[in-house]
Amino acid sequence: MMLVLLAVAATAAACDSPTDCGGAPAALLGRWNYLATQTAPSAATVTGILTLEAGCPSFEGSLDGTEQDDHNNSAPVHAVVTGQVLDTASILFDAFIGVAGRRHLGAVAHDSLRGTWVEQSTGGIARSGSFVAAKVVTP
Repeated sequence: MMLVLLAVAATAAACDSPTDCGGAPAALLGRWNYLATQTAPSAATVTGILTLEAGCPSFEGSLDGTEQDDHNNSAPVHAVVTGQVLDTASILFDAFIGVAGRRHLGAVAHDSLRGTWVEQSTGGIARSGSFVAAKVVTP
């Protein structure tokens, strides 16, 4: 019984910081200036603030900004974000804009995130593109 309690305590202690859970860099957490470019089926952009909060090894957060289409129409974006750290340099997260989830696969490099995203629909891929995010540095 004592060994079981020690194993449970060791597992819980391993998740005290993001660097102890799947190699997530602690720098992943916080606020990011986010820019996504949609390339299919038509051009559009999303700009805003991506906020990531702690989890073990998964994380959660939000994306708040504006989406602008190729006709210069804009709409507010308020997305719930859930994701996980894949390894020390890769993350996978979904941003739920309305009922649609946009799956992001990105690389973490110091103070930036960059990768691709797709939005699935019942008929296949509805939208796709790339994204980049730069860490917001607070004094």
